[in-house]
Amino acid sequence: MLTYDSTPQEHAMFMTAILLSQQYNMTVNGKQFAYRLEHSNGRDVIETLYRTCMAITENKIIGIVGPAYSSEARLLARLCNRAGFPVIGYSTTDPELSDRNAYQTFYRTIPSDIITAQALLKLFQKYDWNSTNIIYQDDNYGEGGLQAIKKAFTDEIKISQKIKYDLSTDHIDDLRSQLEESPSRIVIVWADENVTTKIIQLALEAGDILAPSFLWIFTALHSKMQLKDKQLIGMLLIRPVTPQIFNVSTNTTLLKDAIDIWKNYDNQSYPGDETKIDGYALYAFDSAWLLILGFQEFCQRNSNNCLSLVNTKHCFTTRLTNRDKLHQILKNISFLGVSGYVQFLENATDRLTRSGSHFIIDNLQPSKSNTNELYAEEVLKLNGSTSNLTRDSTTQWISTLNPIRWPAYSGAKQNHYASLKGVRLNITVPISPPFYMEEFNNSTNKTDKSGYLYRLISLLEQRAGFSSNLIVAPDDISYDELVECVRNGTYEIVMADLAQTPSRSNKIDFSVSIYDNYMRLVIRKSGKVYASWHAFVLPFDGHVWLVIGITLGMSVLLIFGYEKVEGKRQPDKKKSDICDQSILGSFLKSFYHTIGAMAQTGSELRVKSFGGRGQTILLWLTSIYLVSLLTSSMTTYFIEKQKKPWIQSIEDLKMCGKLSCDRIGVVERSQHEEYVMQHLMNGNQMDYHRLKHQRECYAKLLNYHIDVAIADSSSAEYFTQTKQYCQLEVVGFPFGKTDFGIAVPKLWRYKQDLDNHIMKLKEEGEIDRLLEEYFQEKYCDKKDGHEGVGDGLH
Repeated sequence: MLTYDSTPQEHAMFMTAILLSQQYNMTVNGKQFAYRLEHSNGRDVIETLYRTCMAITENKIIGIVGPAYSSEARLLARLCNRAGFPVIGYSTTDPELSDRNAYQTFYRTIPSDIITAQALLKLFQKYDWNSTNIIYQDDNYGEGGLQAIKKAFTDEIKISQKIKYDLSTDHIDDLRSQLEESPSRIVIVWADENVTTKIIQLALEAGDILAPSFLWIFTALHSKMQLKDKQLIGMLLIRPVTPQIFNVSTNTTLLKDAIDIWKNYDNQSYPGDETKIDGYALYAFDSAWLLILGFQEFCQRNSNNCLSLVNTKHCFTTRLTNRDKLHQILKNISFLGVSGYVQFLENATDRLTRSGSHFIIDNLQPSKSNTNELYAEEVLKLNGSTSNLTRDSTTQWISTLNPIRWPAYSGAKQNHYASLKGVRLNITVPISPPFYMEEFNNSTNKTDKSGYLYRLISLLEQRAGFSSNLIVAPDDISYDELVECVRNGTYEIVMADLAQTPSRSNKIDFSVSIYDNYMRLVIRKSGKVYASWHAFVLPFDGHVWLVIGITLGMSVLLIFGYEKVEGKRQPDKKKSDICDQSILGSFLKSFYHTIGAMAQTGSELRVKSFGGRGQTILLWLTSIYLVSLLTSSMTTYFIEKQKKPWIQSIEDLKMCGKLSCDRIGVVERSQHEEYVMQHLMNGNQMDYHRLKHQRECYAKLLNYHIDVAIADSSSAEYFTQTKQYCQLEVVGFPFGKTDFGIAVPKLWRYKQDLDNHIMKLKEEGEIDRLLEEYFQEKYCDKKDGHEGVGDGLH
């Protein structure tokens, strides 16, 4: 068998497997197993290919354990596809090597990078980290690791920076600036041991990108590396381990016999305790043992034609006979090794993790005996009882008895985002009452600052620990121009009544919403209401008046009939007052009596008939109902007439339907203009009245330059309740919902910290208290005598 130069423990355990097979008298065609060791460094794959070809032609090898690097394994596995030689990887983790169709004779005993990436996902979930940077070496191994992380993290964990380590130059371009400009403060290093050592040296030379500001997570770290620099305190190392650490079943008898041989053969490389044996060494043993068991079983089944080679003059023409039968045995083999159960997936080269996936995280901490040195302390372990390490599985990292020493030297967990503490921010604010206001104080000869945003900035400074330099924006600057200034770096951040819209979000980022905003219509209040001369008939429609007329006419006829009939039966002295000698006279008296009954005033005319009296009573009852109905209807009518503004909703302004376009005030280059163009003008250019700022619309309404203005709910509620603008009112329903947030550049490093502090202020009710202080004053409502709850902020 062929193997490649590796660490002393890996080399020793591979040798032990060969020697143990000899001790067990395990042979093939009566011959004991032997090995050949070759050197590789992961850099020169052609050299590794050449050495492998020499071993094939000179030593007639029939199987390969290794190489240690995925870049070499991919090439050698394709070569062995032609020859039929089995290649067993004990440290090659590239996810591409899992493809059984591409690598038909390749097997590996170590979990692939996909499993490691899923274990990292579980770590991020444990500490609620949602962003990271990744440094990777620019070869198949590094790029495979990057793809594995992207596949495992998906959209749940954002990769802020992907930083490539150039293997040809041993250099990273602008390492410090790339990390400092990143919003994430976690760095995953996906590189082999040698490259990781060089990356750490580059980081130490760059300065201020390790502890205490950043948390680095290594996937490999050289065991002999001298760790002394305090900038490495708190860093983490994730490494796969074998199941015996978690008391999962392994072949203890096989391990005991192997250790006995190891001690006798090379006692100096033995770590002194089987629990300290490197996981890769155990994987190397099981890789060699897999070939030994597979070859032995194959030859037992095919004693007449066992493992012969043909065309051995050149490695590219060499072929292993009966290769299909051999690989069928290897694919189906199952045994309990020193690293757990060894069995392979049906359609992949990966090992079936029957006992689970197992990882340890080491934490670099100051040595208790020598504070100038660091050592790796096991702080977390992951015992995957199943092979499922997806985000929804129940498998979790658990803590050991050793606490984690975080880079920031605090007991709290490391944050994945940059902190605002100690930072000085340049904050641009436009003059926009009540958000931000300035007034010169003659007594102090200074400018007093006030407003909702000014108070909010003070609260954030106290909570987040930053200081601010307030820059007042020019009066003639538009909202869209503020966005452009943030995008091109003229302004660092902007705090204003600036709404978040899709077009703006394509250019810059916004903090979490400070509050929800709607657009509102603002008009002048209506004057006194004058009723027309016929207003008393307006509450009833024509149908009601028709019924009243029919009722009146029928009552006149019925009373006239009843009294006329009754008068013929009675002497003149007992006749009713309605009954007259002439028909016309009797009819007019009946009409007079009916009107009196309907008006509830009565009449001096007396009715004598039973029917006439009953009809009179019915008229009285009807009149009571009609008077009540008329009173309530007229009250409702006049109230509605007094309160109903001339414009009801934003739809009344569509395509300038109710008034001329130049009577509609819209702040140019704002979310209002964007909404008007999209929803009211259907993209057509209309000559509406353009305003520079929201403050301008209220003055122009009072001066009759415009008849209606579109304003933000916050601004509208504030200005229409101030003494100067009591003649204005907000009408219609809110429309065009947006969020007000702080404008920051794309990928601004402090955004997460800012968002967290804003959310805490919201949860504690501080934001609501500020809103009530600046936006809930109802001066004009109190003045008008109908204090109530306005629309408020939405």
